[in-house]
Amino acid sequence: MMANDTLIELISEQIEICMLPSLKVDLDEVQTLPTHFKDYHSMLEQELPKLYDLLHKNEVVFLYDLPYQEIRAKLVLLLCELTASPTIYRLNSDCEPLLRNANQLLRKLASNCNKAEENFIFKYYEEKLHKNCWKRQPGAVHGYVRYLEHRHINDVKMSMQMLAFSLAVGLNVRESFQTEYKQLGVRIFTLMLKHGRPDDIQQLNVQSVIYENVFRDVQSMETLSGTICNWDCLLLCLDHFMNVDVFTWNHCDDMLERLIQNISLASSTEMSVSLMHFITKLGYYFAINKNEIAAALATDLTQSNHLTECLQVCASLNVCTSYRWAKSILQMLVLESEKLLRSVDAATKLLVEMQRCFLVCVLPIPLQALHVHLQEFYAKFVAVLLEGVTVHQGNKQVQMLTQLFIQIFIYQLQSGSTDNQTPCNLKTYLTALENLSLIIVK
Repeated sequence: MMANDTLIELISEQIEICMLPSLKVDLDEVQTLPTHFKDYHSMLEQELPKLYDLLHKNEVVFLYDLPYQEIRAKLVLLLCELTASPTIYRLNSDCEPLLRNANQLLRKLASNCNKAEENFIFKYYEEKLHKNCWKRQPGAVHGYVRYLEHRHINDVKMSMQMLAFSLAVGLNVRESFQTEYKQLGVRIFTLMLKHGRPDDIQQLNVQSVIYENVFRDVQSMETLSGTICNWDCLLLCLDHFMNVDVFTWNHCDDMLERLIQNISLASSTEMSVSLMHFITKLGYYFAINKNEIAAALATDLTQSNHLTECLQVCASLNVCTSYRWAKSILQMLVLESEKLLRSVDAATKLLVEMQRCFLVCVLPIPLQALHVHLQEFYAKFVAVLLEGVTVHQGNKQVQMLTQLFIQIFIYQLQSGSTDNQTPCNLKTYLTALENLSLIIVK
């Protein structure tokens, strides 16, 4: 072990060699392709093993000795850059051992990061991610997101300074035309909302700034993962609006309106299922027993005891959101039912999510307030359910989920009135559904 100035200089130089160079032009001005990083990859394959060898032989020194804080900080910067994912410059699968070593080293450093190292890292990112130069620093941009994930593992809280800086970085990168960087911004926002102190977030009004920025882009559905990331971030914003007032309800209404619009435009079943999941979550988001409802919905409703419990929990839900949007949600379910005929896989996934959406957003509403809209819904939706059973040639899973939906409708008609009387215009539907349930079972 040669713990001296020569060693420190050697390790420092090796770290610098392995850092991704700056781009010569802004990333928005030219199309960057993975092939542009071939030379960089070749260099890493040669130089990273040398760095790992030096660190392995002197691990005690660089991990624990006080004088080597700057080396540790530089190493964290490099490792975050290397292990960031997904990135256009990332090493390919043939170099998996190099990435595995990088992740292992980063985990070791996680437990030893001190204030001096944090300050060094912050100054580095402050310089590289400035509004006027970040577009030439893909390594620093991606590395910063990875650093936030690494630094705030186990819910270590973000400082006010880091919160303000992260907001600026997130807003900057989302100005890019490239979807990759818009999504990086959302990842930064999500980490802030998860790991920032609530008082700091509200003091800086972070939740409002993020909400307005992200909501502008939710009409885009280029990728499923990006769409889910956007809506997850918006839901986290709602957590930080302290008062459930008109302002917050307006946000909720805007989100529901956009989700319903987007579902009508979604071409894939997977996208429809994901968007419908967010409608369901918004349906009980402000409920006092929110956790109880989430737990009930997460169970296997094909088990009779779980279904009974879920029906009771959801029927007791009393949130204004459901009343305002029930008609639109019923229409959305009818329109989306066409996708039930595509394949067995599509039908099973969509039926599961449709049931949960119906349980939360429609079932709690008294029949007296809903019966006018239910007639058309039952007539159209049940017809498609039965057509699905035929199209999929009596597939057991589709048949079981169809039967489950019929049971939910019967429960609604039997128990959904405030006076325990099924409205006259729905009594024939109750009889028909009860008979239908017997036929499906056979």
